[in-house]
Amino acid sequence: MLTPPHYASSLPGFFHRSITLPPPPAPRIVALNTELAQQLGLDVDWLHSAEGLAFLSCGMLPHREGISSGPVATAYAGHQFGQFVPSLGDGRAALIADCQTKDGHPLELQIKGTGPTPFSRNGDGRNTLGPALREYLVSEAMHALGIPTTRALAVLTTGDMVERNDGPVPGAQIVRVARSHIRVGSFQYAAAHGGLDHVRQLADFTIQRLFPDLTAKGPERYLALLKVAIKRQAQLVAHWMEVGFIHGVMNTDNCALSGETLDYGPCAFMDQFDPMKRFSFIDKDGRYAYGRQPALALWNLSRLAECLFPLFDDDEDKAIEKAQEALQDYDHLFHHAWLAGFRRKLGLAEQDEHDIRLLEHILETMHTGQADFTNAFRMMGSPEVAIKNDYSALRELFPGNKGHFDLCRTEILHRLTLEKRSAEARQQAMQATNPRIIPRNHQIETALSQAIKGDYQPFHHLHNALKTPFAEAEDGLDAAPRPEEEVRYTFCGT
Repeated sequence: MLTPPHYASSLPGFFHRSITLPPPPAPRIVALNTELAQQLGLDVDWLHSAEGLAFLSCGMLPHREGISSGPVATAYAGHQFGQFVPSLGDGRAALIADCQTKDGHPLELQIKGTGPTPFSRNGDGRNTLGPALREYLVSEAMHALGIPTTRALAVLTTGDMVERNDGPVPGAQIVRVARSHIRVGSFQYAAAHGGLDHVRQLADFTIQRLFPDLTAKGPERYLALLKVAIKRQAQLVAHWMEVGFIHGVMNTDNCALSGETLDYGPCAFMDQFDPMKRFSFIDKDGRYAYGRQPALALWNLSRLAECLFPLFDDDEDKAIEKAQEALQDYDHLFHHAWLAGFRRKLGLAEQDEHDIRLLEHILETMHTGQADFTNAFRMMGSPEVAIKNDYSALRELFPGNKGHFDLCRTEILHRLTLEKRSAEARQQAMQATNPRIIPRNHQIETALSQAIKGDYQPFHHLHNALKTPFAEAEDGLDAAPRPEEEVRYTFCGT
């Protein structure tokens, strides 16, 4: 069910710009998430029609009572790699409508690759086929892994070519679905250009839209908004750490208040475990490396608190104190979620005060042993290891330091003596927690390179496999890359 864009109907024009999107010359759907479309009550046949293509590619809807016309580009600011940019906004994206799931939850539809908007600055506002398909693959894989994320509804080719540094490449658009695209940068924009009244307007809208269960009144209402944002970000980043995901561009304009993973540019999943692993070519100093993500999330939340704290109390000192107290909870919330997640990965039902040291030792052993993060945890949950206590095959996944592995194995076996449930139950729990497959960089690049040549079969094959990441299969997609297959850098590519 399609309804008007909430940004256009529920917030002043300060927060967005109405735009008209030029229709692409020859839009064609190359990937459609039929399951998601059906959940949203969208007719799949209609989406393939000329009317449906006009909606997906430029937000055009037939005139119907109660449906507003006109996409909007939203305004926001942001800290990009630590540097504040007071005006960013949707430079190649537009909200085209709200959608309501069959159980009544509102979601937003956004097109990326619209062409120029008022926020494009010197960019062309275009998207290309590789990045669009990458976001489709990775965001849907994250959903299958149970991690809060924006969803991909469709990828369309536009029928023309886009000039990039390496020459012309096929133009494309991705239509994505989110609970909301409100981000920390949205509040920074309101604070920088509109002042406290605009911050309050946006906060009220955010609570109404995302957190209607927040019943606090007055100033406590806005403090509750900060606290729920802190909790959601702590849980989200803990989920990322559990699967070896590296976002790549944790700027404040990519930090969603909904707690969803937003923006899949130079993102990647680790192969060999390395706490300082980074893939983004533009992240020269490793600001957003894997192990720095928890601290950067807190940094982003601190920027949100700077925008909101004047709403907490008329006394500035008291307002700042309340913001600081809320932010101090982040470390506890994150470490609680992180520890719970890694206990699940090891199948530990009981809690022991020494678990954190055990987990840190396991990760250190993976690092020095050059172990593949995903495959090592998956094999720990195999019947041979979890039930028969045969660690010989697992040991081979630690070629860099087998001596450390032997010590770590002894610690694990000692810790398991505290567990009360059966080895079989523990093994089944681990298999349901540690994925067999992730969207590995080299497999994505192979699929995308073939798609650009016109062969979408590898893309669809990989996408279908990633829908069931915990299921056993003999497809070879669980193999770590050979040295010559490793992808060392990822690019935004848009």
